[in-house]
Amino acid sequence: MDTIIQIKDASVNYQSDDQIVRGVSAINLDIHRGEFVAILGRNGSGKSTLAKLLNASLVPDTGEVIVDGMLTSNEDHSFNIRSKVGLVFQNPDNQMVATIIEDDLAFGPENLGIERDEIRKRVDWVLSVVGMTEHRLRTTQKLSGGQKQRVAIAAVLAMSPEVLILDEATAMLDPRGRAEVMDTARKLNKEKKMTVILITHYMDETVDVDRIVVLNNGSIVANDTPLNVFKETAIIKSAGLEFPHATEVALKLNEAGLNVPIVLTDIELAEAVCQL
Repeated sequence: MDTIIQIKDASVNYQSDDQIVRGVSAINLDIHRGEFVAILGRNGSGKSTLAKLLNASLVPDTGEVIVDGMLTSNEDHSFNIRSKVGLVFQNPDNQMVATIIEDDLAFGPENLGIERDEIRKRVDWVLSVVGMTEHRLRTTQKLSGGQKQRVAIAAVLAMSPEVLILDEATAMLDPRGRAEVMDTARKLNKEKKMTVILITHYMDETVDVDRIVVLNNGSIVANDTPLNVFKETAIIKSAGLEFPHATEVALKLNEAGLNVPIVLTDIELAEAVCQL
């Protein structure tokens, strides 16, 4: 597969209260074009540090990160890397710079010096992608949490990135808002072939991704398909993670003596139980 991001033996340490705190340690990871990858881990496991490494917001103390052939440690590449790898954070209010939605979406391309006609095309396109065309002239203050986060995603998309990182982008949203953001991410990945990296603590958001990477104390402890990762119950528990709802029920049924396969979705669970 075509690799767009390579992380080679990357480590990051932080100084805190006169002691060194490990961010990530000797991370090795490849991200492929068009892949949907979820990164999981408890608070402090290194997830956000890893996200910042991926778009050159942070440079490793040792090792290297390469984005589409460009070393993130080379400051000459920083602008191109950050244009190629878009990062959406947890709080959409912190990412908005204009009061009207379409003005907010045009802000980034305008600062890149993009031609006006091209900006118009980009704004129209991203509004369509995130399902916000009819709201284009609304003020951002009147939007729901899910709508604000979709606008934040659209603002990143207007910069034409090849990789979209969602760093706990659904954490502050209600179930409907989380569903809106996840539907947008899946649409971008499936229809636009965009590489999507999802950092989340909602396990049910990860059941249909291509691959899950689990971090624990700054190190990768699992890197496989969702089914194979959640079958590693000891690793999941030691990393302080929960299981998707259907997987949790299947595990409890097995503990009760029923021979139920490990599954990821409620539909799979229902089918497995019907075959008992």
